[in-house]
This record gives sequence, C-alpha cells and structure tokens, in this order.
Amino acid sequence: MKKKKSKKKIIIGAAAVLVVAGGVTVAGQRNSTENQIPQVQVVTAEKGDVEEIVDATGTVGSEEEKTYYSPVNAELKTVSFSQGDVVKKGTKLIEFNTENLEKDNRKAELNLKSTKYDTKDTRKKSDKAEKKQKDAKKNVQELEKKIKDKKAYVSSLKAQISAAQREAAAQAKAQAAAQAQAQQQEAQAKAQAEAKKQEEIQSKYQAALYTYKTETLPQYQQQLSDLNAQYNQAQSDYNQADTTYQMAFATWQADPSDENAQALDNAETARTQAQLTMQQAQQTYNDLKQQTPKMPVLSDFTESSADYSWGISDGSDADDSDGEDSSYSGYDNSGSDGGTVTADTSALESALETASDELAELQSDLASEKAVAEADSTSLTKEEKEKLKVTDNLSELDAKSAEELVKEGKKGITAEFNGIISKADIKQGAAVTQGMELFTIENTDKASVDVTLSKYDYNTVKEGQSVEITLGDNTYQGTVIKMSHIAVQNEKGTPVISATVSIDDPDEDIFLGVDAKVKIHAASAKNVVTLPVEVINIGKEGSFCYVIEDGLVTKRNITTGISSEDYVEITDGIKEGEEVIADLGDYTEGMEVQAVPEQTGEDADE
Repeated sequence: MKKKKSKKKIIIGAAAVLVVAGGVTVAGQRNSTENQIPQVQVVTAEKGDVEEIVDATGTVGSEEEKTYYSPVNAELKTVSFSQGDVVKKGTKLIEFNTENLEKDNRKAELNLKSTKYDTKDTRKKSDKAEKKQKDAKKNVQELEKKIKDKKAYVSSLKAQISAAQREAAAQAKAQAAAQAQAQQQEAQAKAQAEAKKQEEIQSKYQAALYTYKTETLPQYQQQLSDLNAQYNQAQSDYNQADTTYQMAFATWQADPSDENAQALDNAETARTQAQLTMQQAQQTYNDLKQQTPKMPVLSDFTESSADYSWGISDGSDADDSDGEDSSYSGYDNSGSDGGTVTADTSALESALETASDELAELQSDLASEKAVAEADSTSLTKEEKEKLKVTDNLSELDAKSAEELVKEGKKGITAEFNGIISKADIKQGAAVTQGMELFTIENTDKASVDVTLSKYDYNTVKEGQSVEITLGDNTYQGTVIKMSHIAVQNEKGTPVISATVSIDDPDEDIFLGVDAKVKIHAASAKNVVTLPVEVINIGKEGSFCYVIEDGLVTKRNITTGISSEDYVEITDGIKEGEEVIADLGDYTEGMEVQAVPEQTGEDADE
C-alpha cells in the first residue's frame, strides 16, 4: 500500500497539471455552459503500517573512561603504550622502580618499633605511679579509721588510769593530803616541762612543714615545670626537624642531586639528634616526677625515750581526749607519814605507752600517704594517653602506608578493560609523585554515539528505542540510553536536544571521535488508518484536510498519530475508505466540486 516518495512527487505534479487544465476547461465551459461542475482528485484513507524514523548524526565516544593516577612516589621503570594505542584488559601498562619505596618502608618499620617501645615504657611508668597514688588514697582511708580507733583506745586507757588514781587518792587523802599536794606540785612541774618540750617539738615540726610547703615543694614543682617546658621545646624541635626532613626528602625526590642528597642526610641527622634530645628530656622529666620530696611528719621530731609520746600532737587532734586529763604523769600518791596508798596501773600504763607509740606511728604513716595521695600525679592524663594512642596510630599508619606503597609499586598499573589510550603525557624513566595523573583509557566495549536532535523530536525519541548506526562501511545495532531534558543552541543558534545511543556489540572496527549516522526507530503502528503526508495541513488550531460533503469542499479537523516519511496515522476525523482532496488548488471551502480518484504514476505518465 505504501508508495515511494519520489513516485508520489510525480503523481502530485501530474495532478497539479490536470487541475490547472481542468480549471481552464471549467472556466471555458462556464462561459458557455454554467451547469458544468469542476472535478478534483481525491485519495482514499486506507489501513496500513506506519513507522516513524528519526535520522541524526553524532560523534562516536565511550560510555566509560578511567584516568589512572600514580599510587606512589617513584620512577617509571617501564611505559608500554602511547596515546592512541589499543590495549587489552589485564595488560600491564606501567612498572615502577621500588628501590626508594622499600627504603622508606624499612625506616617506617624502625620508627614504629621505637614509638612502641617509648609508649610501652611511658605507660608502664604511668600505671605504676597511678597505682601508687591509688593505693595511697586507699591507705589514707584505712589509716584514718585506725587512728580514730587508736585514739579512742588511748582515751579509754587514760580514763581507766585516771579512775584508778582517783580511787587511790580518795583512800589516801585523809592520811596523805600534804604529801599528795607536794607530789601534785611536782607532777605539775614535770607536766609543764613536758608540755614545754612538746611545744618545742611542735614548733620545730611546724617550721619544717612550713619550709616544705613554701620552699622545698615549690622549688620541686618549679623544677618539674622547667623540665616539662624543656621536653615540650624538645618535642617542638623534633617536629620542626621532621618537617625539614620531609621537605628535604621531597626536594631530593624531585631532584636527586648530590647537593640535595647531602641536604637530606643533614636533615635526617638533625631529626635523629632532635629525637634523642626529646626522648632524653622526656626521661629526665618522668624521673623527676617519681622523686616527690617527702613531707615532714611529727614522728621525725619525737625523741625515742621513756616519755609518753601520746602527749605529742600535730595540732589536728587537740580536742580528741574526750575531756580527760591528758597531763597525767603516772606517779603514785604517797601519804605524809610515809605510808603509801597506790593504784596498780602498771599494766594500763604499759598498754597506754604502747598505744601512744602506735598512734604516733599511724599519724606519721598517714602524713606520708597523704603527701603521696595529694601530690601532683605523675600518671598520664586522659589527654596524654590519647596523644600516645594517636602517636602509635600515626606510626602504624606510616608503617602500613609504606608497606602498602611498596606493594602498589611492585603491582604496577594494569588495564582494567579493553580500550584506547586517549590521553598520555609520560615517558619511561620519569619521576612521578603520588596522585599525579598518568593516562586515560576509554572503554571500547562500551561505545556510544552522542547525537543532536531537533527540539521537535523530544516527544518522539525515548530511552530504550532501537537504533541503526552506520560507521563507515559498518552497520551496528544500538539503543537510546539517555535523553537530555534541556534544549541548547547549536553553532547556528538553533535549539537542539542531545541524546546518547549505545552500540550493542562494538568490535575492533570502532574508532572513537569519528562521525556516525543513526536511524532511530522512534515509533510504529500496525493496521491503522493512514493518509499521505501531502494531504495533511497544519493550522493554528491543529491538523486538518479537505473532503467533499454533499458535493461541496469541506474543511475537516483531524487528529494525527505517528508519521513516516510518506504517511501519517489518522487517529480521529477520517475513517477507512473516506476520500480526501489531494490538492485543493484554486478551489475554496464551500465550492461545488466532483471527486475524481487520484491517478497512479503509470496513469499520470499516460
């Protein structure tokens, strides 16, 4: 049913001539016979198949490309390609010289071991100091409880002795009042002497304690602060030396001249010396932190004699005697006539002396433990521990990174897919740096054509439509895989829409960057009402054609579907078998005409 377009043009030309001739004839006949009706050619709407094809041109490219970058700082040992070469998947394209990478890996391993040893030693000392202070705090609580209990026991002994003495004194009071009074005076004198002695001891103790707090401890803390500052400065010097080394190393890598090599050696020597200085400063600081000066305790000033030590106090427990007379001398009360009434308190006094000694010892131990518990802790702070952890992690990362770089360098670079080297500007023997761009491969297994379409085709071309692609003497099948949703102006200022067509089975005859012709099978309709494209008119209100109704030329609005090069699908307005005026010519709507079937090409030739 379909007619070739070239043949259709011949038919249209013939029809035009006939119409013109008919017009002249009709005009002449009208002059002679006005009842003559003019004839016009018509075509019949028939059912058939219509396929809409969109022709376009485009440039062959690749849907996938990969740019390769250097994974290491190294020399290019081999470069087995040049720009434009075809490469196969799995082909090794680049090999690196890994001599310097292996040297760096060894240095990183040694640095990691050194850091591990330093961290282990620092943590060990910190844990020891932390345990010591923790134990001291626990001991303080236990000693305070023991002292409280011991004071209560001493007070109890004192009370028992006093009770015994009062009872003996009451019995002898009548017969030894005068002698008791003398003895009491003597006892008071001795008590005063003892009190004076204890006052001197207290004075010496307080003086020593004051010196410790105002001189010894501040001097120690200042010295510790100075050493810490020295350590921080040494650490800063090391960081600076390390930075200088890294810069010298980068310079040497870029230009391995003798001058740069000597500068690198000097930088490395300076960094090693700075590291030793930092470690020595750290060790000196940590050693001093373990030498906290001992705080004076009262027992250091108590003489070892037969005097009762329980009467000595550091001033903090002056009111712990529960109201008992702490000046008890332990002497017997004797009668004035030489007769004696005494209380046998020797066992109590012996126990009291022992308890007093033990109390003094507990108080001394408490002072020592408090000094440790309250002293500036030499254990690591939370931040210092985190810093050590970070240092360890950094060293591990450096070592791991160096090891991985050696592996990457030995592995080289291999093509990940079949393709063409589209960009390359490197040479064998050149030095490259990590992250430097080396070359680009475009995948020839995923070839495509980028085409431009008229803005009127945006509603016709859809993703997924099949395409016929002509590239030189070869034809390939393809698929529309991408449509742009914005129109842009081409070099002539005409709005166009871009689309991408993938080539289903690309082969070795594919060349990237060349032009290709594409035919997009946009849409098709089977067994539908069709009309030739030349009988369809388009106006402001849509498509229309002219038919003959009741012998008169009548305009008919129609709805069209898809269209091929020669035919248009009619979805509404014209039914199968209806006749449509092929060429209106000089006739106008409303004129009376007579239909004449359109002649075929053979008829027109005759």
